[in-house]
Amino acid sequence: MKKPEIFKLSSLSLAILAGMTTPTIAAEDSQKIEKIMVTGSRIARAEVESTSPITVVSKEDLTNLGISDVSSALRRLPALTGRTENNQSSAGSNNIQTATLRGIEATNTLVLLNGRRLVGSDEDGLVDLSSIPFEAIQQIEVLKDGASAIYGSDAIAGVVNIITSRGYEGFKITGHYGRSSRGDADERKVGFVTGISTDKASILIAASTSNNNGWEEKDRYMTKDADQSYLGGGNGRSGTAPNPKLTGFGLGDGTWTVPDAANPSQAIAWDYTKEGYNYREAQSGANDNKTTSVYAFVDYQLSDNVTFFSELSFHDGFVQGNQAPPGTDTGWYSTNVDTPNAFKRYPDADGNHFGVGAQQKYNPFGIAGNVAKRFSEYGSRIYKSNNTIQRYTFGLQGMVAEDYDWELVYSSQSAKLVQEGGPQPSLIQIERALSNECETAADPDCVALNVFGPEGSVTPQMLDFINTTAPSRTNKNDLSFIQASIAGPVMQLPAGEMMFSAGAEYREDQLSLTVDQAQRTATFDVSWGGSVTPVVSPVREITEYYMELAIPVFEDLNLEAAVRYSDYSDIDQTTTNPKFGIIYQPIESLKLRGSYSTGFRAPTMAEMYQGRTSSINTNIYDPCNPNNDSNYVNTSIAGCANLNPAFSKNEIQSNDIIGGGNLALKPEESDNMTLGLVLAPLDDLSITLDYFEIEQSNVVFSSSRYVVDQFVSGNPEFANAVIRSNNGTGYIQTIYSSSNNIASRNLSGFDLNMNYLLENNLGTWRFNLDATYMNEFQVQDTSDTAFRDVVGMYDSAFGSIPEYKVNTQVDWSIDNYRITWDATYNSKIEAASDDIMDSTLFHNLQAGYYVDNLDVDIHFGVHNLFDKNPPFLKANGTSTDDNLYSFRGRFYYMGFSKTFN
Repeated sequence: MKKPEIFKLSSLSLAILAGMTTPTIAAEDSQKIEKIMVTGSRIARAEVESTSPITVVSKEDLTNLGISDVSSALRRLPALTGRTENNQSSAGSNNIQTATLRGIEATNTLVLLNGRRLVGSDEDGLVDLSSIPFEAIQQIEVLKDGASAIYGSDAIAGVVNIITSRGYEGFKITGHYGRSSRGDADERKVGFVTGISTDKASILIAASTSNNNGWEEKDRYMTKDADQSYLGGGNGRSGTAPNPKLTGFGLGDGTWTVPDAANPSQAIAWDYTKEGYNYREAQSGANDNKTTSVYAFVDYQLSDNVTFFSELSFHDGFVQGNQAPPGTDTGWYSTNVDTPNAFKRYPDADGNHFGVGAQQKYNPFGIAGNVAKRFSEYGSRIYKSNNTIQRYTFGLQGMVAEDYDWELVYSSQSAKLVQEGGPQPSLIQIERALSNECETAADPDCVALNVFGPEGSVTPQMLDFINTTAPSRTNKNDLSFIQASIAGPVMQLPAGEMMFSAGAEYREDQLSLTVDQAQRTATFDVSWGGSVTPVVSPVREITEYYMELAIPVFEDLNLEAAVRYSDYSDIDQTTTNPKFGIIYQPIESLKLRGSYSTGFRAPTMAEMYQGRTSSINTNIYDPCNPNNDSNYVNTSIAGCANLNPAFSKNEIQSNDIIGGGNLALKPEESDNMTLGLVLAPLDDLSITLDYFEIEQSNVVFSSSRYVVDQFVSGNPEFANAVIRSNNGTGYIQTIYSSSNNIASRNLSGFDLNMNYLLENNLGTWRFNLDATYMNEFQVQDTSDTAFRDVVGMYDSAFGSIPEYKVNTQVDWSIDNYRITWDATYNSKIEAASDDIMDSTLFHNLQAGYYVDNLDVDIHFGVHNLFDKNPPFLKANGTSTDDNLYSFRGRFYYMGFSKTFN
């Protein structure tokens, strides 16, 4: 009988999980010595023992966990934490999937395909992890150590290396379907992989297509209402609601509304607790997404010593999500930095500016005023994005003098990400529609807007008039490179051969970002949107040289050394980064290892060349009113003493953050160190324990919270960095938070893996435990401020950084049957003394069977077996940290594969 492939790999998995071997290149001729290359090294050797911690997970391992995409696979690893973007996040605006090793921004994790760079998809050059067909993957290797000496920029936190299959023969089709216990979140995926080989050539083609549904926030208990009082939180409903909120109009102090369209002049006090808008009724909790990906690999032996190869891949990804209907607030826009001249046509004697004219067609009061109103008649705004990626890689590889491997590679890659917003009103058109002249001889083509009635008062004709073009932006990244390398022996030493690898790389990178006229900073015209400046960066030219040595000092002691020189055409600074490693085996069952390296991250194109931007920030923070309460100011803070409690509540539930690029940015720098041991007391038991330490300096950073804290504390350098409403006496309206090389970070912790394989008459058992303990994550927001430790904390810049993350897994098989149980644990997270996410443990279960005579493997499983809700968090407004947890709930799935030989 044929056992499931995952258990055929058990002995290999033990070695890999111990960080000892990582097979990626193997000679097929059984007469030749098998060569192995480890991620984090350019030298292929007969035996590899990594000096750095590496986690390797095969595709079979992932299938056994019900995982069918790279992003989900990586999010399972305890070493990944923080703000990892994924399609399970709320609010419908995320469009690519990323990885954040050690909780540092995703720009510090380098993603490779077969050891080579991939083009990014967004303005920061982040790789979309959904772009590689899962069917093509052999395994995913995660190097949890700095690797700038080997790979160059971006490898400060580590490297994710996606390894594709080679030499596959046959045809296999796969399928996957799943649905939540709530009857939504359907997942549908089909794919295939096929390959043929001859004496001189081979070809592999893999493709997949998926169509996955999200869910609505209103359909989950914890996200059904922005008023979180039923969960122990506050009322986060929006003050921009379908019922108008009126100020001025001769109504006196405070805010007013008109509840009855038939009696528009009968105004009553606007009550936030009753009128506040529950925007979560109209928002997606997770996005719909579709992908189609194709990958092909071809090689042909031109001669005994030269082989041609090519990798081609194509990806089309579509993401769609909902956000609440748009609105307007004429008083807010009249003092907004993006719209300095809006809604100021009608000043009064007290110096107030009003946006609604006294003689406006529907104004029942005959006096000018301001209005905040949400145009719920639009329905939800539908956000869409299309991500298309093309990669062409061609190369030659071979051998000279029988011992020296060489390779020459050229790659051309491009990615285009188009993001579109739903229907949006134009500020210019709203201002016309609220003017005295609208529908008069002075402006006969205008359609007056009725903002004085409850929901339903705005007609389709009114919406048509105020509509602007749906906001859109197009991000295009181009990457091309040529690499040349050679590797082989240097000399014979008493303990073995000294090996070397050397190479050069020339790379070109460019970003082009275009936006429609309504979103541009200089001509901003989108109500309830952000502004951005188009970017066409210069072509960044990167020239790099590297060398690596592997030195066997004694039979039980090996050293590694590497260095890379990098020169960027648009940065007035070159960088040279070394790495040193050691592995020592004092006894057969114990190996000690360590490494030290320096690293760097070049500023992204957007960080350097982006003009001024503004974005809507819903994660509002104000130490003068930490809970955003009505009529409250913390007068014990000196910087809050002059505020007016009547204007302290931010009823809009958002503010603006002003940012932009900085041509003077320099590369970020780091020092990385790891120390570890690999213990194998029994043949089928391995234990690895690794200590990691990262000291990062010159970090490009901007923190709106830090800016607010400095402003409130009275720091004169930040005196103009925050704008409050009501002439500086109210809530925070705008924050200037620019990026610069100002921050530092110190991280340290431990990774533990234990893996045990047991075979008895009850079957084959594999026990695996992966854990990460974060000892410290100290952040210095600027060079003149104290470090703060965010371990065990929720931070707006980094998300959640649990002190402990643990995954445990038990696999059992007998004959053709198998069962897998796994569980994930996160320790508690504190956002404030009264805002703590409890520790959690989630369970998953899967059963599978291999049908011999049909060559069919089937499996059934359940994620979140006990349908457990994530822990509650008030801080970010989404009821939990949805980069760490999902509201999907219990999820059932099934999958199959059929092999044709």
